[in-house]
Amino acid sequence: MDRRRARAGGGVIAALTSAIACTRGPATTRPLPLAEVALARATVDASAPAAPVEAAQEPVAQGPDAQGPDAGAPPPAAAPDAAVALPDGVRRFRAQDEDALLQAMRSRPVLRVLHRFSSTTLVFHCDLGDGVEIAFKPARRGEHQWWKHEVLAYRLARVLGITERVPPTVSRRVPAALLEGFAHDRDLIRERDGTIRGAAIYWMPVLHHSGLHTPEAREQWTPWMFARHDIPAQHRRRAGQIAALIAFDYLQANFDRWNSANVPLDERGDLVFRDNNRGWFLDNLLLTDRGGIDGIERIPGWMLPGIERATADAVRAEVRRDGLPFHRLEMARYWAAYSRRREALLRRVREAVAEHGRERVLLDE
Repeated sequence: MDRRRARAGGGVIAALTSAIACTRGPATTRPLPLAEVALARATVDASAPAAPVEAAQEPVAQGPDAQGPDAGAPPPAAAPDAAVALPDGVRRFRAQDEDALLQAMRSRPVLRVLHRFSSTTLVFHCDLGDGVEIAFKPARRGEHQWWKHEVLAYRLARVLGITERVPPTVSRRVPAALLEGFAHDRDLIRERDGTIRGAAIYWMPVLHHSGLHTPEAREQWTPWMFARHDIPAQHRRRAGQIAALIAFDYLQANFDRWNSANVPLDERGDLVFRDNNRGWFLDNLLLTDRGGIDGIERIPGWMLPGIERATADAVRAEVRRDGLPFHRLEMARYWAAYSRRREALLRRVREAVAEHGRERVLLDE
């Protein structure tokens, strides 16, 4: 299979960092076999807490036509064939049982490390066998638990009802011996049992640059976020994805989004909400008047009940399903700050609805 990797300079907006980017050929991840789906779901439902995993920085390759808000958006591709028809109510990612996929990402041994990527953080592309691949973000000195923030972001997305946009992420351990040959002296934190904690993130097989971070593109899509402006019919899907991303980032206080690497498109031309490790810092969570609140007036209609549902208690309960280790006092401060941001977001949306009406504010309701 042909694999292309291109180095992409990180266009920095609002003090955002650059990232290495690349792409691979057509999707190769195979749906989990029927027997493994059943076993994995049983294991998840009875679950032992999972070790934290961070959103791996999968490289993004510049698509040949990726210039504007809808650049690089090929016709919708058929989802991979599922190994088994999934019942209603089962959360899916790329036609697979998402909880079974998480269990496989967490529990399968790493067969080999395919590549190491390094930019603002360190990411290992790992093969778990049978078509399952992950990006592994390890615990490192000086990175302030960035890998944990990837898990927090994914769990928040689940409570909000965001589907197919945030790659599944789970905490796990990987034997240090598998990584150290690739990492050299990169300050990996070894546990006493000889493993390294980190975030395992679903490896997106295809990523293209969207160009959404450029001044020209932002000039086009920014008005779509405000109720007084109409959205052209052909751009409503993209506008809804951008609006959902902005609200998602506001809740997690993620200021590291609008650069060339962090707003990629998948092979279907849909936005991927990847690389969330710079969210969840307490200093930023406390800044309820910053981080995009002035740019939020519209959200997708399906997202409002998700925000109402995503109380601190609800998100914390979802995080506990992963078993992510945090100091209790630290987390109490996190959740209090998160609650204030959630309340500010709900207030902002309700004020917009009162001024402009639901049909102008809640997209496609």
